[in-house]
Amino acid sequence: MIFDFLEYRPYLEHRLGKKRSRTGMRKKLAEHMNVHTTFVSQVLLGKADLSMEQAEQTNLFLGHSEEEGEYFLYLVLRHRAGNEVLRNRFDAKIRKMREARLNIKDRLQVQDSIKQEDKLKFYSNHYFGAVHVLVSIEGFRTVEALAEALKLSRVQVQEMVEFLIRLGIVIEEKGKLAPGPQHVHIGADSELVLKHHSNWRMHALSNLQFLNKDDLHYSACLSISKKDAFKVKDSILANLQDNVKIISASPEETAYVYNIDFYSLVQK
Repeated sequence: MIFDFLEYRPYLEHRLGKKRSRTGMRKKLAEHMNVHTTFVSQVLLGKADLSMEQAEQTNLFLGHSEEEGEYFLYLVLRHRAGNEVLRNRFDAKIRKMREARLNIKDRLQVQDSIKQEDKLKFYSNHYFGAVHVLVSIEGFRTVEALAEALKLSRVQVQEMVEFLIRLGIVIEEKGKLAPGPQHVHIGADSELVLKHHSNWRMHALSNLQFLNKDDLHYSACLSISKKDAFKVKDSILANLQDNVKIISASPEETAYVYNIDFYSLVQK
């Protein structure tokens, strides 16, 4: 997270990868700024500085939010300052922005309870629930990792994370995200339950295109006696209860979607 840094070079090295890390990010940034890769290396070594135009291009390349972009520009301005008086002015601005940003609870006004309008937003698509689940897994506890996993822009994920932090559903500690103390729960009688189910059904439909042999999808239209239909439903519920026990005790290593569909074809 950029607000953990007081200088822009260590931050760039963190995002682009250390020398010989072979991430390809340094070359991509150079191409984005239309400069030679050597220039990016010179910047990281402290032998050159980004111009303000190049700093803004870097903002776009790294997918900074408006607030992150402004902070990055001030970090660059600090290093470009021609005298100590000007440098101190930028230092004061950087310190003020950093303190305000890192005080997440005050900045986002974490709620004690989740309001109805926030529940509506949470269930507007499946991504909010996906972020909540993924941050419980070690490899997905940064905005960058979430953006890559969900195939979304960094700015989109940053906005979702801030919303979830405000609700207390996600927390941030030492630059890492994790599940928070708050939970969003809707009962079977909630008007949002249909949206919740449809979100994940639509996700399951989109997942079918990948034809992953490790995934399991089963669809059938069948005729059955009423007595056996009850047995099947009872068996599914019993299996669900057993699986919930397994899931509750299981360590967070990977993320799955769990949908069950078994219903009458003709609704009365």
